Amino acid sequence: MNRFRSVLVGLMLLAGSAIPARAESDALALITETWTRYRSVKSEREECEILVVTAPPAAGFSRAEAEAIVRDGKSGVIHKRAVRHVLYAPDHRDKLHLLFSLPADDAGLGFLVWRQSDSAQDDMWLFMPGYRAVRRIPMSSKQRLAGTDLLYEDVRELAGERTDRFTYKTVGAETVDGRSADVVSAVPKADTVTAYGSRKVWVDTERRFPLKAEFYDAGGTLWKVLRNSEIHEVAPNVYRADLAEMRDVQANQSTVLLVTKRSIGAELPPQVFTEDYLVHPGAD
Repeated sequence: MNRFRSVLVGLMLLAGSAIPARAESDALALITETWTRYRSVKSEREECEILVVTAPPAAGFSRAEAEAIVRDGKSGVIHKRAVRHVLYAPDHRDKLHLLFSLPADDAGLGFLVWRQSDSAQDDMWLFMPGYRAVRRIPMSSKQRLAGTDLLYEDVRELAGERTDRFTYKTVGAETVDGRSADVVSAVPKADTVTAYGSRKVWVDTERRFPLKAEFYDAGGTLWKVLRNSEIHEVAPNVYRADLAEMRDVQANQSTVLLVTKRSIGAELPPQVFTEDYLVHPGAD
């Protein structure tokens, strides 16, 4: 009897130790598939209206409300405009370019990213028209881009996450805006450079698209919440959000991104992704 009990306890311990490993492998597979689908297009170009909102309403903004603010203005809201180019590469050395045109103080401000597929750090450059010079941005920077609630890291990672730099675990399943979602935690590995202590991501179970994400600081306190809505299929099994909000719950401020025009898979001139283009942006 004692021998049977020992064997039974041993099996239970083995089973218990296998659950986390399976949870991690399943979560990694889910996140990998999510970003594989997201990056399965050759390129994309987006024109965006950006609203930086002080003391935002708890419910956030609908597309109609965001469009009304763009059209009519609103107290406590700063209106910006930008165009975003992304070139996806099979070897994951993606390139991203962001150029602001509004307000006047931001016109010409440009941000360029060359991503790396191995352990090397990504390259990032910023051009500020007032200084007429391009400067490199360190990976460790926690600065916000152009007064928005997006860190340089956010702009870079929203084009595709390096899954080998995080440990993932499935922590539940919930419903977000009527869609079933798998909830996955992401913790940076020891050598990963990031401003965040951890994240939780709600991934649409069917579409494999992130519906929501929570970002926690190094102390484990909730810092920011990202919500994607107005989600549409832009290519077979490829989805994009036409409305997104990054809310800094600690600063009580949010940045709303409203996509007004998007093209997928178009040819993008190589010069768009160069330092020279940051200084002398032209027609694309």
